[in-house]
Amino acid sequence: MGSRKPVITIDGPAGAGKSTVARRLAERLGYTLVPTGTMYRAVAFGITRDRVPQREGPELRKYLEPLDVSVVGGRVYLNHEDVTSAITTQAIAEATSHVTTLAAVREKVTPLQRRAAAGGGVVLEGRDTGTVVCPDAEVKFYLTASLEARARRRHAELAAQGVRLPLDQVREEVRARDVQDQTRELAPLRRAPDAVELDTSALTVDEVVARMLAAIGTRCSTRS
Repeated sequence: MGSRKPVITIDGPAGAGKSTVARRLAERLGYTLVPTGTMYRAVAFGITRDRVPQREGPELRKYLEPLDVSVVGGRVYLNHEDVTSAITTQAIAEATSHVTTLAAVREKVTPLQRRAAAGGGVVLEGRDTGTVVCPDAEVKFYLTASLEARARRRHAELAAQGVRLPLDQVREEVRARDVQDQTRELAPLRRAPDAVELDTSALTVDEVVARMLAAIGTRCSTRS
């Protein structure tokens, strides 16, 4: 591995705690965080704002060709425009859920994610980072949790944003997202064979991070 710092990937279903854990882990390691889902949100925002057809075709591919997405210092940029706040709406979340099923979008964004990881010393968080984006990553994690735990986390997250929904509705939305992520044709959600799986249902963020740090230490010591 030489002097290059490792690439660490974190995948898993919605509500498993990936985003919070990835941010905390990157801080502890002094690594760069690459939130891959956020990059897709930026693309979905651009497509929606610029009224590009959200379907495969020459219009979409022509729009995507010059597009650049980057995450710098926790801010998200679309062609150098800071879109960090603009991509947090529910409408963009729904648009993202659709555009990530389009081959043209994935063919555009995946290389950008690989570019961000190329130098090592990064933590990538998403749903296909260890299987598609960086299948050769030195350390891979797959976070999971019970449906009930994930629904409650999502419910609390929405409430913090001022969105009040019945828990039953949130639970069904999480369940539906699971089905979509696991059965989509392109880059379906699955655990990489060499990923360390952690069930976060009954663990605090600090406990999850501690287990990840221990696993990283073990994996990297055996590779050196």
